[in-house]
Amino acid sequence: MVEKAASGDAEAFEKLFTKYRQRVFAVAWRLLHDEDAALDVVQDAFVRVYEQLSAREGVARFYPWLRRIAVNLAIDRLRRSRRGVEVALDERRVGEGDEASEEPAAVVVARDGSEGPERKAEVSEFSGALAAALLKLSDAQRAVFMLHAAEGMSYKEIAEALDCNIGTVMSRLFYARKRLQELLAPHLKE
Repeated sequence: MVEKAASGDAEAFEKLFTKYRQRVFAVAWRLLHDEDAALDVVQDAFVRVYEQLSAREGVARFYPWLRRIAVNLAIDRLRRSRRGVEVALDERRVGEGDEASEEPAAVVVARDGSEGPERKAEVSEFSGALAAALLKLSDAQRAVFMLHAAEGMSYKEIAEALDCNIGTVMSRLFYARKRLQELLAPHLKE
């Protein structure tokens, strides 16, 4: 399908779009926490792919290439709109779904279904504190943290997506976790 799209087959490109648009949206949303911005990134990513696909050699690894483009576009958008960005956690996803992998690991708070008002207030307060803490990370640290925690990507996959080495990914993730621990210390029980 990728080879057909690279040779100009519009129908094949449409199939690629249909197949990968949700995955690209998920990556962009986890970095931006803004549905409209994430949809813009999806559109921009596929436009870039369409423009560059025929010149690209080695189309075998299509999705990692597409994901890298989307991640870079999302990071660029974060940098351009650094001031005034709000990150709203999607609490509708917390606790829903049958598979733990569907839940963003960075925002999962254990729920047993028998929560009282006090526990719900604690969860809400922690979610707000986490959202604020994530905004205090550098763009690079936030990107690595969200790709690892929310996307479940390996260090190698993150390094490929961000076009950096694994040591850089590990360093950014270490400092992101350390900073989050500091910022969230008042909300964490021992």
